Amino acid sequence: MKQLKFNTTAKAVLSAGILSFALTGCGSDGKDGEDGENGPVGLSVGAASSLHVNFQNADITDGIIKVNFSLEDANGVAITDLDTYANVDTLGLGIAKLVPQGGKGYKTPQWVNYNNKVVAPVESDIPPGYEDKAGTKIQATIESDCKQECLSTEAPGEYSYTFNLNLNSLEPIEGLDLTYDETLTHRITMELRADSNTNKLVNTHFDFAPTTGEAVNDEDTRLVNSLEQSCIRCHSDDYDHAWAPKLILHGNKRFALENCQVCHTNYAADPETGSPIDLAYMAHKIHKADYLVAGYKGSVHDYSEVTFPADLYDCQACHIENEESPVDAANFKHHTALACGSCHTDATDPSAIKDAMHEKYIGATDCTTCHAEQGMPGAAHHFTDSVAKQNAQDSYSATLVPESVSFDSATNELTFSVKVEDSNETTVSSPDADGRLTQSNIMLGFGNGTDFAGGYKKVDLLNTAPISSADGVFTYTVSEMDLSANVAIPATAIVTTKMCVDRDTLAGVVCGSGSDEASSPATLVGEIVPFNLSGEAEVSARRVVVSNETCANCHDDKYLSKFGGEKIKHSGSYTNFEAECQMCHNASYSRGSSKPIVEHIDFKVRIHSLHANKRDGQEAGGEDRITFPGHYGNCATCHDQGQLKMDSLGEVPATQTTDVELGRVEFSPIAATCVSCHGVKDPLVAHIRSEGGAANDPEGTYIPGSETCATCHAEGKAYGVDKVHPVEYK
Repeated sequence: MKQLKFNTTAKAVLSAGILSFALTGCGSDGKDGEDGENGPVGLSVGAASSLHVNFQNADITDGIIKVNFSLEDANGVAITDLDTYANVDTLGLGIAKLVPQGGKGYKTPQWVNYNNKVVAPVESDIPPGYEDKAGTKIQATIESDCKQECLSTEAPGEYSYTFNLNLNSLEPIEGLDLTYDETLTHRITMELRADSNTNKLVNTHFDFAPTTGEAVNDEDTRLVNSLEQSCIRCHSDDYDHAWAPKLILHGNKRFALENCQVCHTNYAADPETGSPIDLAYMAHKIHKADYLVAGYKGSVHDYSEVTFPADLYDCQACHIENEESPVDAANFKHHTALACGSCHTDATDPSAIKDAMHEKYIGATDCTTCHAEQGMPGAAHHFTDSVAKQNAQDSYSATLVPESVSFDSATNELTFSVKVEDSNETTVSSPDADGRLTQSNIMLGFGNGTDFAGGYKKVDLLNTAPISSADGVFTYTVSEMDLSANVAIPATAIVTTKMCVDRDTLAGVVCGSGSDEASSPATLVGEIVPFNLSGEAEVSARRVVVSNETCANCHDDKYLSKFGGEKIKHSGSYTNFEAECQMCHNASYSRGSSKPIVEHIDFKVRIHSLHANKRDGQEAGGEDRITFPGHYGNCATCHDQGQLKMDSLGEVPATQTTDVELGRVEFSPIAATCVSCHGVKDPLVAHIRSEGGAANDPEGTYIPGSETCATCHAEGKAYGVDKVHPVEYK
């Protein structure tokens, strides 16, 4: 029985009826009332906060394509007026077939779009230097002119779209087989937007078998990369932000890789530049900073200033393989001419790429390196470095034993023990006796509560012999360590190791003895261990405000150094962003005090100003400018939730620096972070000072702990940094 809901008036009438019934007796006409039909439940497109499409099935008969789908809001409520709503500003559908590729070895199937146009170059839009490359090209497209005229309502919230395009009457295009083949997997794509609102933007697809009209399994289609897993690691998906960089193109309408694939095909190119617009070719060239295309209406897109924050040699920086990856994620290992040629040659034609690749590599490598069978690791040379280094990282660790530390103030001798574990070795060697290592440093940073204002010491374990060892624990005594001022200070230790690895065995190898050693060693980032010089068990660690994992989302943590290795700071020797970097890059380090605040070496200043492109030295022949791929105001790009509480700052000293007009000045800890992005502006400076902070004030002004910014601006507060910035935690 259906549950009825009554308003106040209805309840009053019902009560009166019951009372009347009670007074007049128990008469009955012998009939129960019948339930009426349910009225339609639904929303208008205009009332929905977001739109969600679910494809049901498709049919291709006599060349006519019809697809059925439902439309709902975020709560699953049917949207009932898609066919009539006036502000549907975008509705486009595409269709393509997935064609197997022939040749030696396995090749990834390619999409062939049924909707194409042959485009001649516009002479006035040809960029200088591209005159000889311009020419008539094929470009794939979608059907976007029919919109709601092609829609039919099947039931409330249920629609069908019938294409104007008829597969039996396609205009032939030389060199392109547009024959309809019902045995192949087909893909229908949709882009839908209403009210010019990206929250009401849909990019979706339907991969189906024409013989049944039903969806196919993932194994029967082509899903190579996941947008969220591969691209959004670095790029922003804050699509509704007005100006921040974000991975949405073509009039803020297109972002889904599956939709991109069926237009950015291996036969499509730009007529003004001749540049292929194949998705793999474009992505490789753009990240290589070597791509120029004259787009819609001759709008030139020059990607020569792109800065890729990882090593281009490591395909796995973008091509992720794990349990959440698409079933075809490993297909990047199987070559296509354009994908491989985008890095290996300057040619843009597949046949020219083939000739160039053969000339370059035949005789130098085995054919199966590129022409591998399905399931075999083709293009192996691209990921053997990465795999070998990951294996080394997984198998080896060196860590300070926390309670092993002691310091003799009379002799200035430091004693400590390091635990070494190595799952690949039956007998564990001390670092100085391990021929696989090119570096083993233990960094000791003093002053966990003051951001290591007590300084740091480095002990080179590679050139220091232990005084004793037992079960992989090596004990050291190091003399001439002037640490008397740090006896009572909580400290942090990190061991960073570099190990030679071999690309044949995919494991660590005695340096110089490998059959195919990687060009740079594996960097093994040690565990952070809090301690003090008295060997106490309970020592407060430095607060963690950034995670190595979030940095590794964009930055390659394998340090391949194959290409772009010169951009790896300190040659990968110091790589623990959570603490090790701050041991040098802190407010007390004098090397930054002669520079303006945004140029300071202090880690919190340096990282923010660098990623926000605020450092003046970037324009004055100093560090290169970077192209940050997201909104630099999205703190969640680098910080995990809970890391922006601004606590434990009571002992942190001011960042001392130099103002071009005022001379030596200082900024309190939170103020230094804020101005590194926002700049030293009078209203901000006044606000900082009113809350107990220092900004452009004379040295000695700030009293540690007097800054009260966290009261309002700590994470979770009324005006927390997570609220006043476009923070989007995953």
